[in-house]
Amino acid sequence: MYKKILLAIFMIFASCTSTKQSNVSSICEAGYSPVKYQNLMICASNDYYMVNGIRTPVDLPTAYNIARANDAVLPNKSMVDAIYAQADIRLAPITMPPTAAMTSRNYYVRHNRMIEEQLSGMNTINKLIAGHKKDIVSIAENSSRVAIYGWHRSVGNPIQPYSTVHGRNYYDYSHGLRLIKKTAYDLNGNRVLLGE
Repeated sequence: MYKKILLAIFMIFASCTSTKQSNVSSICEAGYSPVKYQNLMICASNDYYMVNGIRTPVDLPTAYNIARANDAVLPNKSMVDAIYAQADIRLAPITMPPTAAMTSRNYYVRHNRMIEEQLSGMNTINKLIAGHKKDIVSIAENSSRVAIYGWHRSVGNPIQPYSTVHGRNYYDYSHGLRLIKKTAYDLNGNRVLLGE
């Protein structure tokens, strides 16, 4: 019975142009939105990782630790594209001068303020927001490099192509950690564990 209900909900989801139908969003826990990805429905965090309300970049080891603690995985490049395409709110990327200070807390706090100015006056409750950061994307956890991708200007048009130019402990103001819940659902309403 449970599987049939999930299947019915997923079929409604698959036929909708919006991923925010109220009968579908309940599948994902609070703070996450459903996103159609290939033949699955995944649950993506509505926004990037924050500390005390500030979007906070992290290095690769920390990203994996946070994902594990939240029963989540890092997105891959295709997931990032799907999230941007289906986002409720698409923000224009805000770039800042690439100076030595770009890895400092002051820099990412300033960037966060600018993002909040973009969002001013918008209803962001339970909304999937994208376009305002480069995503830390999936790569081997023991990799010596961090992988980043995204910061879309429009669908299919990211500023940052897939890159592993930086070492695993690097981060700067433009990086964001978006989590994908490990549990996804297939077309038959079956639970699928991502990353396995």
